[in-house]
Amino acid sequence: MSSSGTQAKEVKSLVPARMDRLPWARFHWMIVVGLGFSWILDGLEVQIVAANGYAATLGMGPAEVGLAGTF
Repeated sequence: MSSSGTQAKEVKSLVPARMDRLPWARFHWMIVVGLGFSWILDGLEVQIVAANGYAATLGMGPAEVGLAGTF
């Protein structure tokens, strides 16, 4: 609880400045590339499911669409 006589104390942190000086290592590139691949594969998965849903309008039954989605 604060009373009217107390003032908020400003906190200064050097952590952001220290983090900016850290080197960009091979580990960071591995993370960025791995996340990029995951993002691309997730998008492809959505496209495959959407295409199989469209295939249902081509006369495929629910079991056939599910089987195609499984493959």
